[in-house]
Amino acid sequence: MGITDGITIHGPFRLKLLYYLVIRPRTPTELASLENKHLSDISRGLGKLRKDGLVEFASSGARERYYRPTQEGYVLLYASMRQGR
Repeated sequence: MGITDGITIHGPFRLKLLYYLVIRPRTPTELASLENKHLSDISRGLGKLRKDGLVEFASSGARERYYRPTQEGYVLLYASMRQGR
């Protein structure tokens, strides 16, 4: 059994968020700007990814949280890209 058994990324929106975070850690505000979506949509998507163990956050000393993929997030994103999603 692998570390990502049973975990999937549901929907292209969350997959896209994960892709943006692989490039570099980002704040929800940055992601909202990139996707032209409301901050609440981004926060909901990040919350689901975090619940699934695919992203984590670190504070920057300011009030913003920077999200980045976990090891499982990297593995699932790579697997999704190989499958042509």
